[in-house]
Order: sequence, then structure tokens, then C-alpha cells
Amino acid sequence: MKRLTFPIFLAAALAGCGAPSHEVVRMNDGVMRATTSAEAAAYCQKDRSTLRMIGKAPAETGVLFRCER
Repeated sequence: MKRLTFPIFLAAALAGCGAPSHEVVRMNDGVMRATTSAEAAAYCQKDRSTLRMIGKAPAETGVLFRCER
């Protein structure tokens, strides 16, 4: 039974690594990337900042934005 548990656990762990991240990632010069524009708006609203959309992220992996005060 122990031999069966490890491969199942390993497969589940590796599948989780391939899942898209749903978080805001800081790029450079204050530019950030989020998966959706709603996620970007929520991130800026948390700090009571204004959302400024910059464009699509490389390889269309989300949106680029900046929070301005």
C-alpha cells in the first residue's frame, strides 16, 4: 500500500506546479502583472490607489498594470 501512495502524491504535487498562478507579480519599474483586470483592480483598491492599465503581459499571460496614488 505504501508503494501506491508515493506515486499518487508525486503526481498530485507535479500537477499543482503546472497550474496558473492567481496572484499579482511585481515586474520592474513599478509595473505588475495579474491574471485578470479584476484581480488588478482589487489589488490597487486594497491600497486605495488608482489602477492604470498598461497592456497585455508577454505571451498573453495576463495584464500589465500600475497602481498610482
